[in-house]
Amino acid sequence: MTFLFNPLFLTTILITFIINAEEKKATASPKSNFNYPIIDHNLPYSKDLTKIEKSDREIETLEKALEVANSLKDVQAQQELLIKIAQKYAEIGEKKKAIKILNQSLVTIQSLDNLNQKTELMLAVSQAYENLGKSKIANKILEKTVILVSNLEDELIQAQRLTEIALRQPQKSADILLTESQTLIAKASKPVSLFPFQPTPLNGSISFFGSIESALNTTNEVTINLGLEQTWKYDEFAFRGLFSTDFDSARVVDRDQTTIDLTGEYRHHFDETWKFFTYNTFLRDQENNINYDLNLIAGPGINIFRKYPNRRLDMGVGLGARYEDSLGKPDDTNFPTVSYLISYRDIFFERLNYRQLFIYNLPVEDTVDSRILAISELSWPLFENWSLTGRLQYIYLGVPPDNKPTSEINFSTGLTYDF
Repeated sequence: MTFLFNPLFLTTILITFIINAEEKKATASPKSNFNYPIIDHNLPYSKDLTKIEKSDREIETLEKALEVANSLKDVQAQQELLIKIAQKYAEIGEKKKAIKILNQSLVTIQSLDNLNQKTELMLAVSQAYENLGKSKIANKILEKTVILVSNLEDELIQAQRLTEIALRQPQKSADILLTESQTLIAKASKPVSLFPFQPTPLNGSISFFGSIESALNTTNEVTINLGLEQTWKYDEFAFRGLFSTDFDSARVVDRDQTTIDLTGEYRHHFDETWKFFTYNTFLRDQENNINYDLNLIAGPGINIFRKYPNRRLDMGVGLGARYEDSLGKPDDTNFPTVSYLISYRDIFFERLNYRQLFIYNLPVEDTVDSRILAISELSWPLFENWSLTGRLQYIYLGVPPDNKPTSEINFSTGLTYDF
């Protein structure tokens, strides 16, 4: 038992006894001079500090995401991302920041021209406002969206949008919208009527072709091709105007030569198969020494195959007259002239636009002076309303103007804009 007299051990026991005694005094009397540290559980210790750091990191991430969203050029992708970012801000308690982002996004969305994108994004931003407790703003956006949806061309998309809106409406309003959606779906599910035609407004396209070459001599050729079409219940009209200028510095005279080629076609349909057509052309081609060339053709036509109203294979045989004034040939009027036409338009392609036209003219009294015109056009869509177009044209003249070949092939590429 000698360890009881160890000085170090005795000292330890004594200090422990004194501390315990002083703690009891401090507890019993708050005025005691001995202040033993008491833990304050309201101070932000490591767990609370971690929460603050996490919030700061989230805000920093969202700020970077905002920079990415604002740099996007695709408007739809940009606005979809901004709406998601706004919702994330709301989740971490930054409600004012979220509303500010949504307000800016709404202004951009309302300025869009594409109704499909516009209505889709307006539904998304409306839902985001609803989630933030801004029901009045959300409902106003929905009211505007309903009006815009009625202008959508695709009936299935119309039905989809109205159904989405109905899910966020009171029972009475929802029933009305859902009934309208069902009507649109039933209408869209019916097979497309190929005849009589659905009337369409005047629409068209304009193509730009050109080439420039500069070496010892400078040559350039610029061509503009304008096309217009309109459909009524039983009638169709198509116009094509080709305007071309050809410059060659090596030519002594007529360095700048022009070509004007106009075509108008009218078709009256009796039923899905038979029609009456007129096909009229005017040509002035300085390069090929043609002053004037006019054709008037009329006759019966037949539809060989039709996939959609504007995708078809047609054939026609007509009688008409032709007048020609060309260099080296006497003014010539051929009557009657028998013409055979066959045209193909976009039957076997979905994305590509491919058209062909073949015309054979045969004067009854001068069969040597026959003509063949064959045109093939292939257009590849690039982006909205714009496409890359290649055009191949073959011309055969039984009796050509002076110093010109009987056959000619032209190939050109350019851009086409549909309107």
